Amino acid sequence: MTVIGMGAKDDLVELSALEIFHSARTLRSSVYGSSDPDRHVPELAAAVLAGSLDLGPLITDRCGLSEAPSAFARMARGEGARTVVLFD
Repeated sequence: MTVIGMGAKDDLVELSALEIFHSARTLRSSVYGSSDPDRHVPELAAAVLAGSLDLGPLITDRCGLSEAPSAFARMARGEGARTVVLFD
């Protein structure tokens, strides 16, 4: 089983240790989708600039720089994880 996505810091995952043992399952996490950020971030940025990758559907909210602290507070509560801060 691979856990994808980030929960709030107080989120708990309840698992049956016996079931994991008897089914020979492994619990893993996936950071950045197990990609190579040094290689993939420039490739993704180039795709965005070329117009072949639309990030619009991934954005949940937009805010100004003065609203950034409240945006981080929302993120800490598990809300609005994909907020874009706009520099006015």
